[in-house]
Amino acid sequence: MKGQWVAPLSECGIGAALQQLKANGLAEAPMLQTLNADVMRRRAAGFSADRRALLVDVLKDQTGPDATEVQHALLRRLAQPDSVTVVAGHQLVTGLGPLYVHAKVAETVALAAYWTEKGVPTVPVFWMASEDHDADEIRRIFWRGKVQGSWAAPAAPLRSGAMPAQPVADAISLWMKSESLPEPVRWAAERSEDAYRTSANLADATRKLMGLWHPEVLVLDASDVRLKAAAAELWDDEIRNQTLYSTRGEASRPWGDQTPPVPFRPSALFALDSEGARLRLDRSEDGQWQRADGCSMGGDRDVAEWAAAHPERVSPNALLRPIYQEHILPNAAYTGGAGELAYAYQLVPYWAQTGRDHGVWRLRHSGTWIPPRAKKGRELIGAARLRGPWDPDLVRREVLANAGAPDARERPVTDHIARLVAQHYTQPGLERSAAAWVQRIAAEEARMVERVRREFAHREAVALRRIQDVADALMPAGILQERIWTHFDLVEHAGPDAVRAYLDAYSQQAVWDESAWWEFT
Repeated sequence: MKGQWVAPLSECGIGAALQQLKANGLAEAPMLQTLNADVMRRRAAGFSADRRALLVDVLKDQTGPDATEVQHALLRRLAQPDSVTVVAGHQLVTGLGPLYVHAKVAETVALAAYWTEKGVPTVPVFWMASEDHDADEIRRIFWRGKVQGSWAAPAAPLRSGAMPAQPVADAISLWMKSESLPEPVRWAAERSEDAYRTSANLADATRKLMGLWHPEVLVLDASDVRLKAAAAELWDDEIRNQTLYSTRGEASRPWGDQTPPVPFRPSALFALDSEGARLRLDRSEDGQWQRADGCSMGGDRDVAEWAAAHPERVSPNALLRPIYQEHILPNAAYTGGAGELAYAYQLVPYWAQTGRDHGVWRLRHSGTWIPPRAKKGRELIGAARLRGPWDPDLVRREVLANAGAPDARERPVTDHIARLVAQHYTQPGLERSAAAWVQRIAAEEARMVERVRREFAHREAVALRRIQDVADALMPAGILQERIWTHFDLVEHAGPDAVRAYLDAYSQQAVWDESAWWEFT
């Protein structure tokens, strides 16, 4: 497979949310600045030696005794005082999720290699979102755009990293037994099953899958108690001062009357119990705190003391998590989708008010795999049309129109007869009869137009089939391929080596501060 620059993400539909945010006045947000070596070096210099040493120790422990030479090299690079990280993250989705998850990680790896070669030691990190608790979003197996199996969500709202892996392995096994899978798909499914079968929980299994498909990235589970303790000042500030909540007015203004992507609450924290259940913490106007299960936590001082004594029990919400991330990492860039960037844009007033260091938040690239059968369709449609949003139905209409087919929306005979009827039969009392007559003629002409168009479609069947091939490749089921395909689909179409080739293709892009849609042939 070879990567080819195709189109800006914002022109492909995925970036619509980002464009709307920019239109709302956030185009100059500080996280939109372009990466450059000076900015990256300042970020490294602003990260304390103590926090860096702690981060390296945590990652060494989490990577484990079986770390590869590549991982050892990345850990040594991270220990350098002038190094930075570049990050991508995601939920612990079964089998690692849709293709764009793999693309985000691959782009992060390539971004790190690009800047390291330019003299800024850069380490790619995958942020395992192990404290999300919405199991319904992550518990399904997807292939061919459909759910092929699922596993039962735990009864308690556990953080995802603590959810047992055995039910996932059983669900994958059941899928393999119930389907006559193509051999490459079975090959990939067996590897996924093994990762879950040999793991205690989803965090362990996800780490194994990342090692299998993305061996060039360090995987961080930020639920580590040492990292939580290192962020004590964040938890204390949010508990005693609600600094993030205090920015809600300015931060929400760009959304007007609409609620921003993450609603602001007086508390940006959850509590984890000893079993891994994640429960929202709410703060009343009089400063009293309560857990979602009704347990009273006391006042601000009580909760602050609890957080200081039990940092492993503190969990940030979707808005505080990026702040936590930037606190514990010497981060130069986070690469995510438009939805992830929307979260970060809500933090613009917070960054300005607190002066905390943070990296650039970049819109990810977009990728699609084009099979050989779609080649002639791409030539027919033309490269220019594929460099932006395109409507397959519009292209089909153009093909038929160029062949001489009548426009399905036009009724020339009916229009002509309607004028004659109006000229000769417009008399009092006959209006309804005349209108019904014209209506019957219009219905007959519509059927005739459809018959004529079917005849032209038959003559142009080859061209129309080629257009359909492109549509099926780019937007299976009407959804961009990267959002509906998983690596199971990729190996089905292009074999066991397809995932590696798909990932390697991202390293061929030199323009890392523009978002694009990649095409793999």
